[in-house]
Formats: sequence, structure tokens, C-alpha cells
Amino acid sequence: MKKNSGFTLVEMAIVLAIIALVLGTGLTLLSAQDDQRKIEDTNTLLGNAQEALIGYALSHTSTNDSRPYLPCPDLMPGFAPSGTNVANNGVEDRNAATGACDNQEGNLPWVTLGISPSTDAWSNRLRYRVTSTYSNSVNGMQLTFTGDINVYDAASGGNTVVTAVPAIIISHGKNGLGAVNATGNANPAPAAANTDELANTNNDANFVSHSPAPSGAAGGYFDDQLVWLSQYTLFNRMVQAGKLP
Repeated sequence: MKKNSGFTLVEMAIVLAIIALVLGTGLTLLSAQDDQRKIEDTNTLLGNAQEALIGYALSHTSTNDSRPYLPCPDLMPGFAPSGTNVANNGVEDRNAATGACDNQEGNLPWVTLGISPSTDAWSNRLRYRVTSTYSNSVNGMQLTFTGDINVYDAASGGNTVVTAVPAIIISHGKNGLGAVNATGNANPAPAAANTDELANTNNDANFVSHSPAPSGAAGGYFDDQLVWLSQYTLFNRMVQAGKLP
């Protein structure tokens, strides 16, 4: 008798299971690679934004004493601008009469700074905070000034990462919680358990920066990326360019 050749149902099931496993592993690896690429792209954007702040200071001088100053934030939705300013349009919002910012925290003013792309790799605006004395267009900055922004490695009881920072820029990471998205709408706030991410959205001068953390970690899920402009870097660049003292 002639023996039939081919796969049995059991053999087919095993082959299909192996294929599914290989495909699942491949998709997981591709997703991880895509996430890493977006993290790197956002880090590059943050670095470019940091340089753009310095470039702005180098090209702007104050009314009273011809000293450099940093840009104001573009107001986020829900904040009232002064005069004819418009919130959430990429242009810094400043009180023309006093030289003060309408608010010390908001979107990075991507139009004012000429930043492109205008969002991080997850299509959300970068958050920006600046110390008031460094951003006043009437008086300008001085070498005796110190920033009022502090960075810690946890929202409560954490170690100090850096203090007295003039300006800071934040990407709210893959989850985008607390950010303004590319359509101009505010994303949901971080969950109450995510205290470290909440610290980066509460409109005060204290921020948190550490490596990514999963749900259930102390401080909750965390994927924010931060970069700050130190007073030493800023002053050095201003002095080299003859803008200070």
C-alpha cells in the first residue's frame, strides 16, 4: 500500500504556534525599537530647544539696560493672556508694558524660537518654565541672578538633582499625560498615583527627573524627559558673546 505524505493536524498546530511566537516576539522587538527611536528623537529636540533658548537670549536685549533675557512661555489652554496675546499659538506671551511673562510656565514658544518639529515624537507640545528675573524684557538678566527652578529625583523626599535653574523644558513622554497635544487640546492629567509625573504638571517651580519607571513603582509610572539650562552655561555663553556683564 502507498503511504500518504504530509503534515498531521498536530504537526500543523505546532508549526502555527511557532510562527505565532516568532511573529509576536518580532513585533515586540519592533515596538521596543520604535519607542527607543522616539525617545532619542525627543532628546535631540530637547537639546535643540535648549540651544534655541540661548540663541534667543543672544539676540534680544532689554529696554532699560540692554541686557539679554530669555523668552516667555506660550500660554497653555485655560490661562488668560494679557493685551492682544493669544494662548497656545506658539508665540511667547509677555506683558509689553512690564516686560513680565503672562505666566512663568506653559508651552515652549516654538514659533518664537523657530523650533521644528514643534512637538515631541508623540505629537505633544514641550512644556517650558522660566525664572521671572531671567525673562523680563524691561530689565534683563544679571550675573548676580539665580534661578528659582529645582529638580529632584522624586516628588516627595527625593534627592536634589539640580537647584537654581533659570529655565527647564519637559517632554511628557509616550503617555503624554499633562501635555498639550498638537491639536491644541490638553491631554488628561497623570493619575493620582503617578506623583512624580504630577510634579511636572502642577505649575510650580519644583520638577522630577529620573529614569523611566513602570506602574507600581515608587512615585508611579514615569516616562517624562527633561532638560534644563543652568545659570553657568547661560552666563558663560552670554559673557563669551559680550552680552554680559
